[in-house]
Amino acid sequence: MKRILILLVLFACQANAQIYKSINADGEVVYSDTPTKGAETVKMPALPTYTPPPVPASSYTPVQTPEKKDFYKTFAFVSPVNEETVRNNLGILNINAKLTPALQTRLGHRVQFYLNGEPYGKPAGKTSVTINNLDRGEYTLSAAVVAADGTALIKTDDVVVYMKRHSILNPPNAPSASQKPAK
Repeated sequence: MKRILILLVLFACQANAQIYKSINADGEVVYSDTPTKGAETVKMPALPTYTPPPVPASSYTPVQTPEKKDFYKTFAFVSPVNEETVRNNLGILNINAKLTPALQTRLGHRVQFYLNGEPYGKPAGKTSVTINNLDRGEYTLSAAVVAADGTALIKTDDVVVYMKRHSILNPPNAPSASQKPAK
């Protein structure tokens, strides 16, 4: 075992050095790189080497990561809330949504709002819109973040709102039948 250890140390120190073998006064075999009286030259085998085969240039293809599709975590309406009644004689409905994280317009993402399932306006780079002159009645609102190619990335849940407007037959300042003067 000692011999193997000594040989390994000698190989590590100088691969091209001359190795000498001798026997000391105690009868032990000693290997050294310095010649001594009565030392023999040890013929060492050539060190093994490895040359890997060449890699063809066409066989390497870089790993392509797929496009990340999880851009957004949440998208929901802040106002109006589901089944809210909006009272506005001009029929104005302000819609605000919250998107987490923020809309990534630099990637071409836009928000498309929907009124009763139909697109309302063009996709825009904001999460709010105002709809003017809505008649009284029930409306279903929704919105979606769309990529530049038109693919929907995330959608809101549908929200139902009720628009209340005064009728021209019954204006807000007109006296009721019980308040009219008798003739």
